[in-house]
Amino acid sequence: MKRYLSVVLLLVLLYSCETPRYAYSPTAHNVPVFTNQGDTKLSGSYSSNFELFDNGEGQYNRNRSNGFDLQAAVAATRHFAIQGSYYNRTERNFDYGSYPFDSATISAKRDMFEMGAGYYKPFGKRQRGIFAIYGGVGLGKMKLNEKGVDQNLLQPYTRFMDADLFKYYLEPSMTFRAGDVFTLSLATRFSGLRFRNIQSNYSHQEKVDFNLDSLNRYTWYLVEPCIVNSFGFKKLPGMRIEYQFGLSLLLAEIESFNYRPFNFSLGLVFDIPKLIAGPASRKNKN
Repeated sequence: MKRYLSVVLLLVLLYSCETPRYAYSPTAHNVPVFTNQGDTKLSGSYSSNFELFDNGEGQYNRNRSNGFDLQAAVAATRHFAIQGSYYNRTERNFDYGSYPFDSATISAKRDMFEMGAGYYKPFGKRQRGIFAIYGGVGLGKMKLNEKGVDQNLLQPYTRFMDADLFKYYLEPSMTFRAGDVFTLSLATRFSGLRFRNIQSNYSHQEKVDFNLDSLNRYTWYLVEPCIVNSFGFKKLPGMRIEYQFGLSLLLAEIESFNYRPFNFSLGLVFDIPKLIAGPASRKNKN
């Protein structure tokens, strides 16, 4: 855990020397805890990035990235499951002097739908461990808007960039559980990301300065490790509190673009059939 936190702090420091125009924010991981056919997952969570940026004068920029993740999954057979999710982010950060601008407010809105399917396999004594691997695709949009003051003429200016996103992913995970009371999952998502149909009024040089010029040239590959922890209630089976910490790291950096490297989410997870059945459903647990 100390090594994990060190990586997070290092990423924050690396990003603190500039005000990025972010093209991507990671989603929360959809990691169902399934052991039997008919198990379900329905969840909603609040998500955020904890990042601080020094403006060069010992003051921290007000950097906001808030949103939510909605997730669902169902175990269609003893080892096969399908999943779907939707994520939404509203972001804002402030620039205090990236040439040629004197100051700026950068806002972004993002959303994405994902659909996938995969294999899960309980193992070990009383099936306390679960191996799973899911793959799928996602379709989304990014809207980047910037308003500020020109550094040379001190005149107001605006910039924008809109893009469609296509994503495909593969996500293996290992889960360890203590009944329905406690689960700990270690997951890693390998993602390929494409930016399409880009529209923008940034100049070519501005795109170069802000790492926006090569978005549609490549498929961007990222590895996104995550720790997911949830707590349940003996007298209320079918409901758990879940939180997760995730990183997003760009692979094969031929060129680069700016992305948020961290996501934290906190929410509730429901297994509807167990929730309806109540404590009696515990009699059928493994």
